[in-house]
Amino acid sequence: MNETGTDKNFAAAISIIAITITTIIFLIQKYINSKFRFTMNALHPIEAKEVKGIKAIFAHIFCYGIVFLAYAPQLYVFYTSFQNTSGKLFVAGYSFNSYIEAFRKVRTAIKNTFFIGGTALCFIILISVLIAYLAVRRNSKLNKVLDTLSMVPQVIPGSVIGIALITGFNKPNFTLVGTFLIMIIALVIRRNAYTVRSSVAILQQIPLSIEEAAISLGTSKLKTFFQVTVPMMLNGVISGALLSWITIITELSSGVILYNYKTITLTIQIYTYVSRGSYGVAAALAAILSSVTMLSLVIFMKVSKNKNIMM
Repeated sequence: MNETGTDKNFAAAISIIAITITTIIFLIQKYINSKFRFTMNALHPIEAKEVKGIKAIFAHIFCYGIVFLAYAPQLYVFYTSFQNTSGKLFVAGYSFNSYIEAFRKVRTAIKNTFFIGGTALCFIILISVLIAYLAVRRNSKLNKVLDTLSMVPQVIPGSVIGIALITGFNKPNFTLVGTFLIMIIALVIRRNAYTVRSSVAILQQIPLSIEEAAISLGTSKLKTFFQVTVPMMLNGVISGALLSWITIITELSSGVILYNYKTITLTIQIYTYVSRGSYGVAAALAAILSSVTMLSLVIFMKVSKNKNIMM
């Protein structure tokens, strides 16, 4: 809507259709999961079996082939970013022209990406820890509803959230569209689920008796929460926050509707350069963003002490 038109009523109608479709699919997926759930007996655990011979060869070819197909477009983006350019056109040879042009023209987008993303992440951590504590330690119907509602943005397209924010905060005397605040609000709404789920999971593993012991020794509930509970939750919170960070810096669908030239981010800048035909600069920016994302994944795996990325 921000890029092509201003028909809010039509956009709202399409948004409702999108929400309905995604919600139905989400409910079907939950129903199927509940039907095919199983538990493992500790006396008869699943044993890993080593595949040998021709089966092992085909298994390795298949797995490495899938990984290569997944990374091939990304590798080509890195390759494209080093191709020599003259204006918007690629010419023979290789150079850092695209990177020089990127850093010369889009320093604002790079700063905005880290400022908006970092601020949103701070709010996400705070909100997620509070929601996790309420859901696990203050178990009630209202808190269960709050925990469930925190997951709803996962099934709502980002463009729908962007349209909802425009409709709600684009009044004559109260306009937030194009500001840093609305960009941060959109990211908090969109990306807090990862940290919430991670915080809930880690808090469920912490015995309540530890907090009760601290309170019985004379520590207030508030002090116990900040000095006992939160430090023990830290590993899970950081793991979820890093996943939220990765999705924050790669967010496009809601931001492309809400931004203006002052609040443009890297992903939106890449989109605008591609739409203008400047593929060299777009590839350089995409390579920078991919490097930041991969570094974040490495940090995530180090912090979580896990080689798998799971929700």
